[in-house]
This record gives sequence, C-alpha cells and structure tokens, in this order.
Amino acid sequence: MARPDQQLLGKNRIPKQARIARFIETWLGAPLHALELILNWLLVKPTRWFWRHLDGLSYKLEGTFLRKVLSHTVFPFTILLSLFLGFKLIENGISSLTILGFALIPIIFGLYCAPLERLMPYSRKWLEGGNDTAVDTIMYVSGAFWSGISGLIVSALFIVGMVEALEPYGHGLWPSDWNPIVQVFLFILIKDFFRYWFHRALHEIPALWRIHAAHHSVERLYWLNGIRAHPLEIISQALWYAIPLALVQPSAEIALVAVIMQLSIGIFQHSNIDLELGWWEYVFSIGDNHRYHHYPDKGVGDSNYGGEFIVWDILFGTFHNPRDERPHDNIGIGTAPEYPMTVAGLYIAPFMPNQKGVFRDRSAISDDDTADAAQVSDTTLQPAE
Repeated sequence: MARPDQQLLGKNRIPKQARIARFIETWLGAPLHALELILNWLLVKPTRWFWRHLDGLSYKLEGTFLRKVLSHTVFPFTILLSLFLGFKLIENGISSLTILGFALIPIIFGLYCAPLERLMPYSRKWLEGGNDTAVDTIMYVSGAFWSGISGLIVSALFIVGMVEALEPYGHGLWPSDWNPIVQVFLFILIKDFFRYWFHRALHEIPALWRIHAAHHSVERLYWLNGIRAHPLEIISQALWYAIPLALVQPSAEIALVAVIMQLSIGIFQHSNIDLELGWWEYVFSIGDNHRYHHYPDKGVGDSNYGGEFIVWDILFGTFHNPRDERPHDNIGIGTAPEYPMTVAGLYIAPFMPNQKGVFRDRSAISDDDTADAAQVSDTTLQPAE
C-alpha cells in the first residue's frame, strides 16, 4: 500500500525524468510537502466530509424555483452586500478594526461560496481535487509574503521615489468630488486596464507564459484557486502597476473599498457555482467568460483577460463567449497534462527546460516515443497546439 504522501502527491509531482528538478522538489520542498499533508488532514479532509453531506440537497434543489431565483440573484446580491460592508468599514476612517474586517473578507467569502458550490455546482467534476485545496491555501497565505518582497524590490529599484514624486499629480487628477460608488468602480476600471495588458502579455510572451502557467495548471475551478500565482508573477505585476497607478490616486478609503469589490467580483471568476448571469457577463469577467479562458485549447483560452471587467476584452477584440453554448469542464494546459501540482513543483516548473517533453502525458505514448519526448525542440509551454 502506498504511503499517505504518495497517495496525496502521486503523479502531481515533477516527473522522475527531470532528475535535478525532482531532487530539488523532494528535498528542498520537503517542508512544503509536510505542510500540504498537515493541511490536508486537518483542514481538507474534515471539511470534505461536511461538504459531501450537502450533495444530496443539491440534487433535490435542481429544477426548483428556489434554485432559479438563487442563480439570478447571488451575484448582484454579493456585489451590493460588498459595497455596503466596504463603506461601513470606512465610515469612521481607516482604523485597526477596519484592517481586521478587511482581512476577514476572504474568509467570509469562502464560508459563503463553498456551500453554494456544493448546492449549485456548475460541474460536479470540479467539486473535489485531491491536494489542491491545501496547495491553494499555502499559495494564498504566501501571497502576502511575496507581496511584501515586491515592495522591497520596488524600493531597491528606486521606483518608490518616482511613485512618491508622481502621487501628488495623481491626487490632483482624481475626481474626488464624484459619488464614492462611482469612484470605486472607476478606480477598478482603470486598474483593470493595466491588468488586461499585463495578463495578455503573460499569455502572448513565451517567457512570461512559463510563469503564468502555474495559474493555468488547475484542473478545476473553485472559489479559492483564483489566487494561485507564481511568486515571479506577483512581483512582476507589482513592478508593472507601480508607476501607472501612481497617477491614479483616490483616497485610501476609496482604494480599500475597491479592493473589497475586486475580491467579491474575482471570487465569481473561479467559483464552481452555476449562475444565470445574463448581461452581467458583458460587464464583468466572471462565470463562463473565465471558464473559456482556462480552456486547454489555445485558440479559445487566449481570451477574456480582464481581471474584474470584460470591457477591455470587448474593446480590444479578445472577448469570447458564444451565445449558443456553455463551456465544458475540461481545463488545464493542453501540452502539459503532467504539470506538477505541489507548491514546490509549481515554484520550480517555470525554470525547467523542455517543459512540453517533461510534462506531457507519458501514459499516452509508446516506449519508442518516450526517447523522442526528451528531444522535443519546441520548449515553449502553451495551453495547446
């Protein structure tokens, strides 16, 4: 019988053919593997037992009037609730209580969305995913650390000085006398313009795609894995945003509410909740828009780059959401079905040469082809060929 760690990690580790990378993942990544195992036993398994008890209710809910009402109202209700909570948190300015409430927002969203995913799943195939919840939990927590590192790098490159010099102009340009709700969505829209071009570059520039592939390695979409990102992506995004956003300077209160709104919109990008979004999908980058974005087919997956809004995709010709179909639930990296799924493996993978050869599905090729796999000349990893 396989050891628990073998059952948990299995084929999701870096293949043995990549000896050096496998060695680094095994030994230097040992603390991360141990943490994944601990989270799996203490967090994932107990909650999975609870979620599975909701599956019976989900079948009873299918086809009912209640489900129809929920499918139309969950998203707009969440947006309105987030706006209300956001402005409630800042009504007396920003304090330690405000920061605490802000920190609890993702947990609240999780407690809110996770049950809905079991009761109204878009795909039952996406309800469970091995060790991915433990991995995504680590990626979420470590994201704060890498964001801090980003700040140090920005300082080291003397970008902070440029930002501080530009900020007064940014405050002067900002329409601070506009309605606060309008200011919040304007800030998100402007920020999303820069996010659109950064995200598009991550897909279209091979060297950047190697980094972004960690995000597209997911084999299911659910509320937590929208935050899965390689540290290099987090750092490069901070550098990309630093100077342009210095010229977009709303008050700290407006910026905080905007971040809360970004979280509330973003959770519906990856959530496995079957919603009737209608015209909302022509405004926000949610639901089917992002499911198409995660297609293994490059012709479809290289679309819908918007972070919160889909407006920039519509304007720049990268919007994809056919009216006469719904996206399937087969997602991932078409040329790399064996992409690693451990935290250490995700960190190491972008630096490995010949990714297509190493991460291809070895069970689907013959022994004669195995030698050829190591000689694949095109080392650029892409969603699909």
